[in-house]
Amino acid sequence: MKHLLLLGMCLSFFSLWSQDKVISLYPEGIPCENDLQMEVREVRNTGRRIMKVHNPELAVYLPAPGKANGSSVVICPGGGYTVLAWDWEGTWMAEWFADMGVTAFVLKYRLPHWESESCHDKVALMDAQRALRTVRMKASEYSLDKDRVGVMGFSAGGHLASSISTHFDDGNRESNLPVEHFSCRPDFSILMYPVISMDTSFTHMGSRRNLIGENPSEEMVGYYSNEKQISAETPPTILIHASDDRAVPVENSIAYYESLLKFDVPASLLVYESGGHGFSFAKGKGAVAGWPDACKSWLEDQGILTKKLKALIIEGQNNHKNWMETTPILSRQLEETGLFLVDVVRTPAEGESMASFAPDFNLYDVVVSNYNGDPWPESTKLSFERYVESGGGFVSVHAADNAFPEWKAYNEMIGIGGWYGRTEKDGPYVYINDEGEVVRDDSPGKGGHHGSQHSFIIETRDETHPIMAGLPDQWLHTRDELYDQLRGPAVNLHVLASAYSDPDTGGTGRSEPMLMAIHYGLGRSFHTTLGHLNESMHCMGFKTTFQRGCEWAATGMVTQPVPDSFPGTDEVSMEDH
Repeated sequence: MKHLLLLGMCLSFFSLWSQDKVISLYPEGIPCENDLQMEVREVRNTGRRIMKVHNPELAVYLPAPGKANGSSVVICPGGGYTVLAWDWEGTWMAEWFADMGVTAFVLKYRLPHWESESCHDKVALMDAQRALRTVRMKASEYSLDKDRVGVMGFSAGGHLASSISTHFDDGNRESNLPVEHFSCRPDFSILMYPVISMDTSFTHMGSRRNLIGENPSEEMVGYYSNEKQISAETPPTILIHASDDRAVPVENSIAYYESLLKFDVPASLLVYESGGHGFSFAKGKGAVAGWPDACKSWLEDQGILTKKLKALIIEGQNNHKNWMETTPILSRQLEETGLFLVDVVRTPAEGESMASFAPDFNLYDVVVSNYNGDPWPESTKLSFERYVESGGGFVSVHAADNAFPEWKAYNEMIGIGGWYGRTEKDGPYVYINDEGEVVRDDSPGKGGHHGSQHSFIIETRDETHPIMAGLPDQWLHTRDELYDQLRGPAVNLHVLASAYSDPDTGGTGRSEPMLMAIHYGLGRSFHTTLGHLNESMHCMGFKTTFQRGCEWAATGMVTQPVPDSFPGTDEVSMEDH
């Protein structure tokens, strides 16, 4: 009875990690198709062996709900290009990755040993390239970061993983197959006791024969000797090998590592004194059993295991007609931090029905508005209010503070806004007096104005706030609209930076709020009035405060350092783009 209970527990445990889906790599038809009937055999203690692959597929292993960090990996089991060690070097590794929050895809690739002479050297790499493209194409479906898609390979699967790491492209935008539009370059590589070279002095001869035959051309030998194919674009790599590997000599990993160093590719090489070949997790094999912890630390150093923040940018209408150009700037600037995954949602066009506009704000850590247009449906407005009130982050960029003059909660989120009928009825005019005090002026007047576009000095008002910490007291912003006479509820409004609205440019003669932090319920809002022109957004001052403001709104903290290129008072500093 005890034995039955133990078996049941084991089955229950593994059912937690069963594959979630199988994805066919070639739904349109398999190129270089064979007529093989796949065979599966069970090998004691190491699981299944697969032979004679006909239909290449990806088996998907998802992290537990709430644990996924947006990274993914394609796993290439080994087996000398004759079999696939499907569990030993595949599914059990996928479970390990899923436990770390990495979505894993185990690649069932075609095996050169069983293929025709015209196809045997092509099919495995073809399948690996399609696998990387497929994962990127399905990134939204699985909430993945397209820039954190890696590859892991064992033995001959390590040769395949190093092949895809050195033989890749950016995709073909002219193809009528959407999947072919995506890059097949991995963003990181984990190579386990890999076959690297076709050099007979240290290759694995079985893999070599299966892949390129008994009498390959020098060109083919060179092409598949991956230590000779490395470039500066080869992804960061960790190699793990044992010195006493008699099947695949450790010289394979050493040769690849040395070539990586020549091209300044980030690389790590772990060589253990013993372990032999095909050790998988190496349990009970001594020091080599520590490789998973070492590999995990390397993944952490590469930022692979860090859960990225999810940002939603809302666009679709704006009285500033360059919104189709500024949204990509905002998106790129967030992605460049390495902290954010960015989605963009577009509302219906002006005058069209808004009934279908209902984003799920709760999927995001921060919502960025580049929107100024027709009112949203009442249900969407209520959903957004609840999102921010419950702790969601919100960032208002430039003319987004013109939007929704009649929406009370929104105006509390932005603190102050302008135009579209705003007057003293909507709240006080907020400015900073000569003593540096924030004034809330309730006297009658319009809300929203700016003079001519020009470059102006931004003055920090709170150097202790996370967004402003480390920034200079003053810095020169490039040509932009300087918003003034903004009005609103100004509840829980904190002015972070201001600018003098010079009468010579049509301004008020007062210091006006430029950057603001607002608390709405448990949520945090960052309001920047900057960013009218594309040029305005390319200013390093705008870029840095926008990036830091989004991180603060999402988390309450700022981890990004102030860049060396941040402007001073004498000269504008622009980002490279």
